[in-house]
Amino acid sequence: MSEAAVSSASPSAGAPPQGPNPFAGLRDVVSVPDKLTQEYHDAVVENVFRPSWFLVGNANDLPKPGSYVVQDIPTFNTSVLIQRGRDGEVRAFHNVCRHRAKKVIPTDCGYAEGTSSAHTCWLHGWSYTGEGRLRSVPDEQQFRSVDKSLLGLMPIHVEVRYGLIFANFSDHPESLDNWLGDLAEGFDDYYSEMEKTSCFSIDVRANWNVAMDAFSEGYHTVFLHRRTQPKLAGKSNPMRHKPVIDIYDRHIRSSNPSNPDYVSPPVEGALYELGRKQTPAIETDFSMLPPAVNRTRYHPWFFDIVWQFPNVAILNGSHWYSTVTVWPIDRNHTRVVFDTFARKARHAGDRLAQAYSRALQYTVAREDLFAMEDVQRGLESGAVRDIYLSMQEFALQHRYGLIDELIGAK
Repeated sequence: MSEAAVSSASPSAGAPPQGPNPFAGLRDVVSVPDKLTQEYHDAVVENVFRPSWFLVGNANDLPKPGSYVVQDIPTFNTSVLIQRGRDGEVRAFHNVCRHRAKKVIPTDCGYAEGTSSAHTCWLHGWSYTGEGRLRSVPDEQQFRSVDKSLLGLMPIHVEVRYGLIFANFSDHPESLDNWLGDLAEGFDDYYSEMEKTSCFSIDVRANWNVAMDAFSEGYHTVFLHRRTQPKLAGKSNPMRHKPVIDIYDRHIRSSNPSNPDYVSPPVEGALYELGRKQTPAIETDFSMLPPAVNRTRYHPWFFDIVWQFPNVAILNGSHWYSTVTVWPIDRNHTRVVFDTFARKARHAGDRLAQAYSRALQYTVAREDLFAMEDVQRGLESGAVRDIYLSMQEFALQHRYGLIDELIGAK
C-alpha cells in the first residue's frame, strides 16, 4: 500500500490550510447505530486489527539482556511477553505455557516487568529460556510425545524501529516499513533518548471508537480541560486549529499550536526552571528535534501528534512524548493505556519536573475517560443516529472512512 500524503501548512495559527486540501474525500457525517453492533465489532477485529502492526513499547523498557515486559492484549485474548535475549535481540512470545496453556508469567492489572534469563510456569514447573526455548520439563520421562525442541513459547512477529517496539498478530504480516510508510523515517534517536516515567491503564465502558475519538482531536480541549489546562489556547488561535496536517493512506501526523502568551502557574514555573520543560510548558528551542518532529519548525509549537492506525495516538514534544493505546475488549468495553516518557533525567530537577507533568496528565486523562463513558451512554440511548464532524476532527473522519473500506461497509 503506497503512503502518498496529503499535507497542508498554514502560515499563521488559525489560518485556513494552504496547498492541497487535506479534507478532500473525508466524510463529515458518520452513522452511529452500526458502530455499536457485534457484527461491526467482529469485522473490525479481524479485518482492521488482526493485520495491523501495533506499538507495544520502547526499547528502553528492556535495558539489558534478560529484561522483559508482559502485556495482556484483550483484543486478541492473549498475553504477550517481550524480552531482550542474551544476544541483545528483542523477541516477543505468547505468554502461554505449552503444557496446559497457563500464563508463564502472571500479570497484575494486565502488566508485568522484570529481569530473568528463564521463566518457569508454576502450575507444573515447565521452564523456558529468555529466547523462548523449552528448557526443562519436570518428570519428563512420563511424557510419551514431548519433544522440547518443538515446544518453545509461541512467537509473535516483532520489530524495533527508531527505538520503538512494534508487534503484529497475523500469520503473514505486511512489512513494518511498508506499514509505517513515510513515518518510517526521520525520527532518528528521538525515542531512544526517552525513558518511561509513568504508565497506567483503565477499562472503560465505551466502544473503542468512542475511546479513540476522545484522543483524535483538539476541539474538546478548550472546553473539557478548561479547568485543568485553562491557558492552552491563545488569542490568535482560540480554537487551537492545527497549523500542519499530513494525511497518509493509514496514518496522520499534525502539529499542535501553543499559546505564545502562555504563562506558567507559579509552582509549574518553578519546577520547570529546575528541569527540562515538560507539558504544558512551551519550549522554543527546537535544536534537539529530529526532522520528523515539528517538521516545518512551526512556531509557536506545542507538540506533534501521530495517529498510528488503528489504535494509537503518539504525542511528540520537545523533551517528552506520551502514547495513548486503545484496545477493544468487546463492543461496549475498551482498555485505554497511557504511557509517558521524557528525556533521561540528568538530575533531581528533571525528576521533579517529570513528576509535576505526570500528575497533571493523569488529572487531564480522567476528564477524557469520564466524557467517553458519557458519550457511550448517549449513543446507546438511540437519540442520536449520526455524528457531525468539523474539519478539525479530520482524524475521526479519516479513521471511520478507512475502517469502512477495510470491512467492506457501504
